Parts: sequence; structure tokens; C-alpha cells
Amino acid sequence: MRLNLVVVAALVLSPVAWAAETFSDPQALASAIYDDYHLGRTVADPSVYYSTRLKALFDQAIENDVFASDAAMSGSEFTIDAVFNPFLPDLNALLFDVAIGEAAIIDDRAVVNVSYHNFDQPRLLSIAMIREGDGWKVDDVASMGSEEHWLLSWALTYDPLGF
Repeated sequence: MRLNLVVVAALVLSPVAWAAETFSDPQALASAIYDDYHLGRTVADPSVYYSTRLKALFDQAIENDVFASDAAMSGSEFTIDAVFNPFLPDLNALLFDVAIGEAAIIDDRAVVNVSYHNFDQPRLLSIAMIREGDGWKVDDVASMGSEEHWLLSWALTYDPLGF
């Protein structure tokens, strides 16, 4: 009996289990994304939350070797999550005042606004989501605060060097 409890606890706490999780509502998805940034937790690869369309945009940018020089300059192996994390577009993280707004839902599309402070920098993001066969997924992200403004899909398609 204890062995079963240990196995279940290990599965619940493992990043692989979280990566396979599906979300039945947009607000739960946004909460899961930012739960990853609590102190002492391992941050999941942000691409596990991406829609099929958003993954294809990253793949297209990779195919065009847009990020190859960045990876070579940093001396690291290239991965999608090493390029840019739209949920936390800063190199270092100390989040506080995380606020996740109510989801605005129309059919299979939704938008959730998220605000937080990273160190002393305020951020305001608008996360567009789509319901796919396996639940809600992130379809685009826009930075809307006083910092630099960007739209992830536009940057990947038309201005990949702008990251």
C-alpha cells in the first residue's frame, strides 16, 4: 500500500507528469504556467503548453536557422525553450504579485491577462489560448505593459531576430 502511495506521489511531482497534463479551462492553464516559477521548483519547458500552430511557428524559425547563431554564440545546444520563454521573458526570475485575470472565452478561443513583478520590473502579458483535442493550449502571447511590446507569433514569423 505504501509503495502505491510513493509511486503516485512520484508521478504527480515529476515534470513529465505535468507536461502530459491537460487543462479543461484557460485559467487553470495560466495558473499552471506560473506555478512553475515558485521558488525551489523546476521550471518546465514552456513549449509543453504551446498549441500545434505555435509549435509550428517555432519549428519554421528553427528550420530557417534563425536561432542557430544565438546558440553558437552562447556555446549551448539549441532547444526551443532556450530561445525565448514568452511567459517570463527575463533571464532571471524572482516573481511576486502574480495576478491571473478571468478568462474571456468565445467558442474554442480564450484570452487571459497575467500581471506580475519580476524583481522590480512590472510585466503585463495577454495569453491567447485555443481548445485543441487534448485541452486548452497557448496559441499566442503578447507583452502589453510598459516594457517592450511584442506579439510572439509576429516576432517568430516576421522579426525573429528581434528577440
